[in-house]
Order: sequence, then structure tokens, then C-alpha cells
Amino acid sequence: MSGKHPRKAWTGALLTVVLSAGALSGSAAQAVDGDVAADGVYSFSAKIDVGGGVRSCSGTLLNNQWMITAASCFTEDPTKFASLPVGAPALKSTATIGRTNLSGTTGEVRQITQLIPRTDRDLVLAKLDTPVYGVSFLHPATTAPTTGEALRGAGYGRTKDTWVTDQLHTASYTAGTVEATGLGIDGTPVCKGDTGGPVLREKNGRPELAAVVTNSWQGGCLGTDPAQTRTGAAASRVDDIRAWLTENTASTLNTWNLQMVTNTSTGLYHGMRNSNGDWTGFGDVEKAAGSVTDVAYAADAAIKGKNYVFAVGGDGHLYEAARRATGGWDAFHDMTTELGAKAGLTRVAVTSTGPGLALVGLAGGRVYHATMSADETWSKWADATAKLGTIADATQLTVSQTSGGNTHVGVVAGGKAYHGLRREDGTWSTWGNVTQFATGIGIVGGMAFAGIGGDLQVILTSTNGINKHGIRATDGSWGDFGSLSTKLGTDTATSVDAAAVAGELQAAIVTTDGKVKHALRHADGKWDAPEQVGNIPGIPATVAVTGSAG
Repeated sequence: MSGKHPRKAWTGALLTVVLSAGALSGSAAQAVDGDVAADGVYSFSAKIDVGGGVRSCSGTLLNNQWMITAASCFTEDPTKFASLPVGAPALKSTATIGRTNLSGTTGEVRQITQLIPRTDRDLVLAKLDTPVYGVSFLHPATTAPTTGEALRGAGYGRTKDTWVTDQLHTASYTAGTVEATGLGIDGTPVCKGDTGGPVLREKNGRPELAAVVTNSWQGGCLGTDPAQTRTGAAASRVDDIRAWLTENTASTLNTWNLQMVTNTSTGLYHGMRNSNGDWTGFGDVEKAAGSVTDVAYAADAAIKGKNYVFAVGGDGHLYEAARRATGGWDAFHDMTTELGAKAGLTRVAVTSTGPGLALVGLAGGRVYHATMSADETWSKWADATAKLGTIADATQLTVSQTSGGNTHVGVVAGGKAYHGLRREDGTWSTWGNVTQFATGIGIVGGMAFAGIGGDLQVILTSTNGINKHGIRATDGSWGDFGSLSTKLGTDTATSVDAAAVAGELQAAIVTTDGKVKHALRHADGKWDAPEQVGNIPGIPATVAVTGSAG
């Protein structure tokens, strides 16, 4: 797609990168002449139109409402990118996101309402007028590219034989010299049509944004002097500006976070995801709160901004720690004195009741229940199986509360899922078979509950990768379970959990190859694209999630 940037040398902040890339002096780099992208691949890519055809560029979706691209896309003279002011674009600008072929109807179209540029490199954050759902994000890398590293790119626009194209293309790059704010890249020719295209790396099967393309020689592109054979390009790094990205996208944050605890091959770790979709690093819980010998299972729940973490140790005892809203930790302590001994404890699940917590445990094939009051005192374990009924061979456990004070308990046994209810008055229902509402799921491997208002949101996973979502309504009726193949993937899960976070359902699974995948269902029923959670130390075995404000 033809841009209208002049063919002259770039100067200023990119000069060092340009010289390191081989005295690069080509015009604005705006598209990649590579392979046609398959439908749905690199759906975080965006086509940007400035001024109704005055210029066309590319961008990358960072979260529901923010993109990153090149500042030069929005200046009449691309060499003057450092002069771009904060605020609305000078010309009406729109972004088409998640549409591999622009002649199609998939993805979303949004107007760009605000620009926040950097002054040390050709980069700008672009705010969208309304959030985008159902399209994957590309999280920024946290480590710098290295010379010789294999990288990938994506963009729309001119190719070696097409002046105007509606198709996203992908590219293969090799990193050249890495400078303080940028790097040189070479490989697939970068052509006119998409300034600001992503340069990404694959890390443990998960793509991450390493840089943003700015300008190139355009060797091999249609309309370029045939004598021009150089294919090098320059790109602005993003790995070193995480704090700037977080600070400048904070206007769209709410106060709620998803908190995640995962037990891996190297320990127990905790991380958080904010409402913009950005993840913190995963910290070592035992380093912060004291060690628990041979953690077998962990669960968490939050009240008043405090995240309580429960771990079943190798000795069969239950231990509790808590992460305070300020970030510090209360140390793990053995809960045997508070709850009573419970031999054979293998699983626990916990949920907020508002002022306190409801805890359930699985021991010796029976379900036990305890509560913590607002003053943090605990009741003793009580045998819930005596009220719910006996189910042989229970292996998985989940719990959540809905409005009105009902506590919902679920177990998986014999390849089927069962639901029970502890009412606000303390009386119990008997077990009901949930699997009958999930036609075609096969053998159930896991189940997770999350209460949103009076509705109970339910995630079911199976041993053949068929994962489903259903709702038990306030009146006790069950709806049909829908497929999660496009929402959570088709991976077979070894662990699953779910949480209500600011009225939205968030779910996570651990796959058989040791990856954590996350999905989010908004209050209007729309789902974000699934994502693989990165930067977790070790190989995850279990996952637990909860929502907290603050």
C-alpha cells in the first residue's frame, strides 16, 4: 500500500542505528514483502489510515485500547518524528485490527483519539476510541535483541509486484547491530505501506514485540530503483521502555487485578495481570513468605486487596500465607491448629465470601468445608460429604460464591463433574450431575467455578482437549455449555481455575506441555483472544487465580 513519505535520508534520533545498519538512507519503511499471512495469524497487527489515504502505516495492538506504531506515521515529514505533539492526530486516523485480509469483515475498526510519542526514538502510543475484544495482544519483550538473532515481522502494503495490497504479509529478519534505542534488521525486504510494523521474536512458543520498523532501503520493492538491492531496515526497540508504556497507558486501567499462583517444577510463583492486559513478573512466593516442603497443590482467594495463598505440603498439612495490598507478605503458617488435622489432604479450593473466606478440601475421597470470618478466625473442618452425599474417586475440587451468600462446590469424579450448594442459612443440597448439560465433552478432567452476581460461571475441561463454558443462572437453571475452542484453545488441560474480576470471567489452564494459557470473558459475553502467559519460572503443574481490587 503506497505511502507518501519522501525518498530522503532519515536523521536525528535514528542516525546511530542507521549508520550501524550500513549507512541506511532509504525512505520510510512501511510494509514487508514476504509470505501472505494465514487467516488469524498475527491478529495483533493493524492497518492505520491517516487522513483518509494521505498516509498508511502499520501498528501493533498492546492491549484492548492501546496500539504502538511509528511516530513518523503522523508527521508530514517523517524525519520530524521527534516534533510530534501529545494529543489527537492532526488528521483523522483509523486502525483496522485483526483483519488479515482487508477486504474481509473480521477484526475491528477504531478511530485513534490520542497520541503519546517518545522523543528519543521513532515510537508513539495510539489510544483507540473504544476497546477491541476478540483480538490477540502482543506484549513487549523484556530483553534486548541480540546481533544475529532470528526475528519476524508483519505488515500490509506494497510488495515486489503489487503496488496496493489488502493482504497482511509476514517477514523473516536477522538482527544486526543493537544500539541504545534501536537496531538494524535485514532479510525480507521492507517496503512502502506500513511504517510502524512489528518486529517480534518467538519465546517458548509465545510471540513478543522486540521492536517497531521505522525506515528501510526497500531493495526489491515495486517502484524502487532496480539498482537498489539493499534490503536492510532500522527499527526502534521497545524492550527497555516497559515503565513508560505502563505509565502512559494507565488512563484506561481500572483498580482490579487478576492474581495468579502457579506451582511449577522450580517452586511456587505469584504474578498479576492488570485490566490493560499487562502482566507483572512472577515472584517466588516461598522466598517472600517462607518455604513449604514439597508443595503438592496451591489455591488462592482475595478479600479487601489481600491475597490469601494456601499450599498443601508434602506432609499433608495445609499452610496459609497472604500477600498484602502493599505488596509485602505474611509468612506461611501451618493451619492444623486452626482447622484441625485432616489426614490424606490432597486438594483445596477457596473463595471470597465478602467479609471472609470459604475453604474446601479433598481428603480420603471426602469433601470438607471451613470458613474464615471477617476477623480472620477460622471454623474447624466440617464433613461436607455427609450433607452432599458420597461420590467415589473424586480427584478435582472447585468452589465459588454467588450473590445471596450461596457457596457452590464442585468435584470431578469418574470422568464426570458434580455440583453442590451450601446455602446462606448453612443448609446443603445434594450433588447434581453437571456433565449432562455439556453434550459431547467426553471424559471430564477438570472444573472451575466463578460467581458473577447470582450466576455461576463454569469451565469444564476434558481429557481430549474439548473445553466448554456454561452458566448456572440465579434461579438454579443450567444453560447449554458452549465450546471454548476459539476462546481457550483445544489443549488438554492438567489444571484449570477461574475467577470473577470486576464482573468479568477470567480462566486459566495448564496444558500437558507445561504452558499456562489465559482467557477472559467480558460482561457483555465477548471473549478476548486466548494468550499464553510468559515469564513463569520452571514448568507449571497447577494454576490458581483470583481477583482483587487495589
